[in-house]
Amino acid sequence: MDFLWRFCDRDTLQCSRCLPGWAEHASRCFILSHEAKKWENARIECFEYGGDLAMVWNEGDQAFLTNMTFQYVQQHPDANLHSAWIGLQDMVKEGTFHWVNGNTIKWNVIYWLDQEPNNALASWDTTQSGQDCVAIVPPARIGVKDWLNSWDDIICNGKRHYICETTALILG
Repeated sequence: MDFLWRFCDRDTLQCSRCLPGWAEHASRCFILSHEAKKWENARIECFEYGGDLAMVWNEGDQAFLTNMTFQYVQQHPDANLHSAWIGLQDMVKEGTFHWVNGNTIKWNVIYWLDQEPNNALASWDTTQSGQDCVAIVPPARIGVKDWLNSWDDIICNGKRHYICETTALILG
């Protein structure tokens, strides 16, 4: 029974299918980090939560995650959230993006910013490895034309906030 209490607010006795601080969407739980990490370190942190970096399966997922970054910026204006890692990368073969579960992008579920992905080489990147990891850039406004197009390929060694996901608790 102690395990189940972790999903409840002991003051209000309100329970959720996600741990406190996590948001539920489509039978999954998501949390946006308060700190920035390199992509691989962010993924390790998500493993420690019992999940992985967030994946986008449809427009609803993209709207939820993009809105999550937008709301975070609105609520934490001093946090300097440039973007938030998701579980998408093309480390193995340039231009062939895979989700952390091994699946490739579906042709009808692609949300790149204009001119992305561009695999740009940054002058400060001594390895010149290019941009192999993907993050969601918070939009300036929600609901306007192209606001869902928020993916940017970024150098994996750059530190970004990140979004983790786990499976929601099954009740019943």
